[in-house]
Amino acid sequence: MKLELYHRKSCPYSKKVRDFIDQNNLKSKVTFLEVDDIPHSTQTLLQLNGKVTVPCLVINGEPLLESDEIISWMDSNLLSENRMAQ
Repeated sequence: MKLELYHRKSCPYSKKVRDFIDQNNLKSKVTFLEVDDIPHSTQTLLQLNGKVTVPCLVINGEPLLESDEIISWMDSNLLSENRMAQ
């Protein structure tokens, strides 16, 4: 599964998602893409979802917006995998 997180360091909603990832040891599963550091990333976001909103988790090419929705998806799909593997 390919997971890319478009985020901004200065965005509190992006921070909320990054904190969840850190607290649950999920860093190795996600590629972090800082929008302000990557040329043309805003155009990529526009093509994906019609907005330049962050955070945006791209799951196998499909965008998911809203920090709470992203965290909920990660909890259901990534943390449950970790629990089952233990």
